[in-house]
Amino acid sequence: MGGGGYVPGIIYHPTVPNLRYARTDVMGVYRWDHAKSIWTALTDHFGRPDGGHQGAESMAVDPTDPNRVYMTTSMAVQYGNGRFYYSSDQGRTWDHVTLPFPVGSNNQGRAIGERLMVDPNQPTTLFYASRTAGLWKSADRGLNWSQVTSLSSFVMNNTQRDSANGGSPVGVEFVVFDVTVPTSGFTASGSATQTIYVGVAPDYKNLAGLTHYLYKSTNGGTSWTGVPIPAAATTALGADVYIPHLARAGDGVLYIPFASSSGPGSSAPSMLYKFDGTTWTKLIASGEGQYYGGIGGLSVHGSGASTKVVFGVSGTWGDEGWIQIAMRSSNGGATWQEFGRSGDTGGSLNYHDGTGYWGWVDDLDIDPFNPDNVSYVLGGGIMSTTEAFSAALPRWKYDVEGIEEMVNLAMAAPPPGAPYVLASGHGDTGMFVHTSLTTSPTRSPTAQLSGSGGNGTGIDMAWNTPSFIAAVGTFGTSKGVYSTDAGLTWTIFPSVPPVATSTGDESKVAVTANGANIIWAIKGEVPYYSTNRGVSWTATNLPKPAVAYHIAADRKNPLKVYAYDHGGNWWYPSNSARFYTSTDGGRTFASSARTWAPNGNGVTGLAVNPFVEGDVWLADANNLWRSVDSGITWTMLTGMATVGVEYTNVHGAIKVALGAPAPGSVHSATVYLIGTINGVEAVYQSVDMGASWSRIVDDQHRYGGVNGIAADTSVFGRVYLRGRGINYNASGPQPAGRFRRPHDFANGGT
Repeated sequence: MGGGGYVPGIIYHPTVPNLRYARTDVMGVYRWDHAKSIWTALTDHFGRPDGGHQGAESMAVDPTDPNRVYMTTSMAVQYGNGRFYYSSDQGRTWDHVTLPFPVGSNNQGRAIGERLMVDPNQPTTLFYASRTAGLWKSADRGLNWSQVTSLSSFVMNNTQRDSANGGSPVGVEFVVFDVTVPTSGFTASGSATQTIYVGVAPDYKNLAGLTHYLYKSTNGGTSWTGVPIPAAATTALGADVYIPHLARAGDGVLYIPFASSSGPGSSAPSMLYKFDGTTWTKLIASGEGQYYGGIGGLSVHGSGASTKVVFGVSGTWGDEGWIQIAMRSSNGGATWQEFGRSGDTGGSLNYHDGTGYWGWVDDLDIDPFNPDNVSYVLGGGIMSTTEAFSAALPRWKYDVEGIEEMVNLAMAAPPPGAPYVLASGHGDTGMFVHTSLTTSPTRSPTAQLSGSGGNGTGIDMAWNTPSFIAAVGTFGTSKGVYSTDAGLTWTIFPSVPPVATSTGDESKVAVTANGANIIWAIKGEVPYYSTNRGVSWTATNLPKPAVAYHIAADRKNPLKVYAYDHGGNWWYPSNSARFYTSTDGGRTFASSARTWAPNGNGVTGLAVNPFVEGDVWLADANNLWRSVDSGITWTMLTGMATVGVEYTNVHGAIKVALGAPAPGSVHSATVYLIGTINGVEAVYQSVDMGASWSRIVDDQHRYGGVNGIAADTSVFGRVYLRGRGINYNASGPQPAGRFRRPHDFANGGT
């Protein structure tokens, strides 16, 4: 798909050309492969227990060793203490230790920093600016950590953590070493850098009783002195002064922005100063005729009067010509020009043609070896130019080849002969119809629904007429659409069910085989059906689910529809999971006599055999079940088993899908399972309806735990995995691990 999510930080290696890393908030970290011009994912081998550690709050490189790279992980500070990962082979392999403080890669303020820094003169020493527990130091490359109590010994308790900055405490913001050698001259001299700067956000400053937003140490962190910031900054910003980044020029002059919030997307007022250790000089401020909005990313190159300075304009949304995206100066901030524009149009960047974007420009970096190479981050990936200072209006490109952050919420594979190969729904970015697996999907109803994305939670097609597609999701409010021409054009449902105010990510849709009825299974509510494409809706007789229903239409009999109430998470043992069958097109349902233990949406699934009526498969988290009589009776398959206790999420049967049978097979379909067999959680294939299983992904392709699957009905062996974006095996049956991603999503959507 390409991009599809926020990239809070880009990190260039200061001594090795073309070596850069990108960290995302929820979906992996990447290293740039300059020879192939593609980003290489570095965390695809993380398994399900590591799924919460695919986003990185901060990354750092060793300036003296191009092979060493570090990162800290955990999605949110509420998840407990984070992890410190270290690699000596540029991220090909990782080891980790548990940190003594929380980390929040997807919390607010996730572009602030970098929080993790390696002392360039003593690279065994690392510092970390934590969100809740002050400043920390390691003397052994991150294996052990101790709090730098000379700054503060304060640690937020859980109540303070959950209330600070709306539950996203920022704490100490960054660490910057003030070295006395040029950036190209780092050496492991063995003598620790003595001058260090750290920024302190309002939440930690106030709770810890600190008196300044900026602190300086001249003895390697043994003691700290507060640095008073300009009065104009506190006057404009009041008590909410954030310093999202601090950049040091080659002559030691510091460039320091002041922002009004933690971001992402901090808006006006904002301002940029430079500081030579004694004197503050204001360079530019919002609302003074040159830019409007906040300051996000900041980077500098060179020294003296010719210092090149760039910053991102954050917190502004829209594509009007007067909205700035990025600003540059070639003379140390004396004069400024907007350079975040498309050189071929002369107007503001147009996201949809791949030339740019606006909004969360909260990190922006100059290549230390070539100041014409500049990249900035945004809500959908990275934008880059190779003529930042050499062109009046630099040309930008969508620099996401290899980066996949689409959070897939729904997939549906059409019948053989359909004019497309897959339909999908995603968090933040809506729905898509894929006519090719190797080019960008351009068929999407996102523009009709909201114009700027939304959660596409359910999508399905009429099996007998697959050009008819229905999709539902949350686009500000609950909305649904249908297409009669395989996604070329879309029509919004004229109405929605009366309970569909905000459906959430577990709401789904099913279309009967003849396309006559649409059934909308609304999270937490009674499902509704429509016989007139959303003109009106009628409640089914299904009870309210404990949380949500899985729902599927029989692909052979247009009167049959199936629903499975998964019962909610396992910690509600009084609930029961139940299965229901409709024989009148989804109007009324009858309950199966069997019940199951409750388990959440993410570890349960429902699928039908597209080639046989009434052949229904159910994954209840622990076991896989099959019914050949439309859910009246059930048989439990053997071979899979949950490993460990429930909260480990290493379940026996998580999701199931059925696709094209093996050539010459006596069986009607091939079955695919996300589950655990012989103690190994993976994706499995069965060509004999579950009698035996073969693993089809290897240890390098676990994607933090695959959470969804769809099987191609035309090509034997081809399956689509909900991993990092959508992953598929290229040409049907493959040796283990031969999965890749749909790519080249440079021309539309996010």
